[in-house]
Amino acid sequence: MKMDGDTITYSLDTGQPMKEKLDGFSAFEKPRETEKLISEQYRMKIRSSVKSTFQGHVYNFLERPTGWKCFVYHFIVFMMVLICLIFSVLSTIDQYAIFANETLFWMEIVLVVFFGVEYAVRLWSAGCRSKYIGLWGRFRFARKPIAIIDFLVVTASAVVLAVGSNGQVFATSAIRGVRFLQILRMLHVDRQGGTWRLLGSVVYIHRQELITTLYIGFLGLIFSSYFVYLAEKDQGADSGSNFNSYADALWWGVITVTTIGYGDTVPQTWMGRIVASCFSVFAISFFALPAGILGSGFALKVQQKQRQKHFNRQIPTAASLIQSMWRCHAAEPSFRSEATWRAHLSHHHSHLFTSSGGVNNPLSRMAKRASLLTRRLSAHKLNHRESQPALRSEGQGTDAGDDDGDDMEYHPVSKPYQLTESQKSMLRVIRKIKFFVARRKFQQARKPYDVRDVIEQYSQGHLNMMVRIKELQRRLDQTLGKPSYVGNAREKDRVTISARLEVIEHQACKMDRKLDQTLVLLNQLTKPLPHNTRGRKAVSCSDTISLEKHSDIAEDDVKTKEESLAITEDTEI
Repeated sequence: MKMDGDTITYSLDTGQPMKEKLDGFSAFEKPRETEKLISEQYRMKIRSSVKSTFQGHVYNFLERPTGWKCFVYHFIVFMMVLICLIFSVLSTIDQYAIFANETLFWMEIVLVVFFGVEYAVRLWSAGCRSKYIGLWGRFRFARKPIAIIDFLVVTASAVVLAVGSNGQVFATSAIRGVRFLQILRMLHVDRQGGTWRLLGSVVYIHRQELITTLYIGFLGLIFSSYFVYLAEKDQGADSGSNFNSYADALWWGVITVTTIGYGDTVPQTWMGRIVASCFSVFAISFFALPAGILGSGFALKVQQKQRQKHFNRQIPTAASLIQSMWRCHAAEPSFRSEATWRAHLSHHHSHLFTSSGGVNNPLSRMAKRASLLTRRLSAHKLNHRESQPALRSEGQGTDAGDDDGDDMEYHPVSKPYQLTESQKSMLRVIRKIKFFVARRKFQQARKPYDVRDVIEQYSQGHLNMMVRIKELQRRLDQTLGKPSYVGNAREKDRVTISARLEVIEHQACKMDRKLDQTLVLLNQLTKPLPHNTRGRKAVSCSDTISLEKHSDIAEDDVKTKEESLAITEDTEI
């Protein structure tokens, strides 16, 4: 939100509101801050909406675990739930029933208290988010599926433990009453539901294939079970046939297509065995297809996530490249805006100075900026004031070029118009260097991810090369012109670019000779001649012109004969 050049933003580190002055394209003038913002945005998209107060830290710790501390806490919770489940299993064995029931009773009390406190803390910490503020916001948080499961587990366990009596019998009944809820506690491990979302996305993407295979497999199960029932229903119980009803046939079909094969129901007649064999070959293949479809879907999903991570790594480098390119464009002399220089004044005002008594060298200033200019802010003014009277008294007898640094007085630059051309040139060079570095980083980030990307890159490069070759051919055709084929097909094959260039060169030489002959004739005509030799000279000029015409005709005849001989040689070959 921008109002009068002021922007209110929230810091990602502290979570406190921060007022920042934005002038023109100042957001593009901060590549480091913008790159950090973009990388933080794509690493944790939702975390930026939570203020980093104590309440926000608790909410992120419980609901969005990141880091080794969160991992240790949630791993301990998972181990507690798993140990409780193991003792619940041991309580059903007579050999370990007494020990398991006593231990599990106290573990149930500890877990109920622990999960109750954790549920209350989760409900309190959710208020750091805007949509969970207030009573209705807490109620909205409590309506989440995982929050409902936590509430049911804690409430049911507390009720069962509260209404019982002391002793071993109470412990056993309490444990048996909450045994199913202990299984639901395993859902507490994945509070974000990432596994369920992944499974749902894979099933949704391949829903058409799954529906098709399950539909055909279900039809095969129904028909094959019915045919086996028709073949086996006439066999009595004495023959060992268990197909007394269609339900028995469906049970046999289910345990057969799932490749379990209990062996309690087996066809006895040859007709039933033939039907069962065909059914096993046909239906089992369709019932096994969903496993392959889901497996390939999970593999493609993982590959897609890796590609997305690879693409997300390119976003900060691309943004930095765009910012660097814009800054180079904004630093050009033709760009009249002064907003591009204000970022340097606001961040590097202690490093840019104007000289009142000399010419600044951009290379020397850029080389000494890190070491010298930082010290001149504090020490140079005092030293300059102390040495200035002595310099004024001795200024007539000393050379001005002994120490250029002592004759220069530096002032901090606070306005864009105070920047000299040398300082602007230095900033342009720095921006160019940053642009080249950003371009190199972007090219490195654009490296292919796997073999498929390499093949795709090569195919794209080959396509671009073919397009450039066609463009070059088109330009050559526009420059030289397309050849007109008047002769037969054999002469069409002989006309190439080199042949056309040779013809053009021959015509240029012929025109050069004709121009030389024309100049000779003009010189002879313009030369003053005696009266008695004009007629003779005119005759000689006419003879020369006729001879040149005959020579040109002879040359054309020789060329025509050579071309005809070459064509006949080609035909003979």
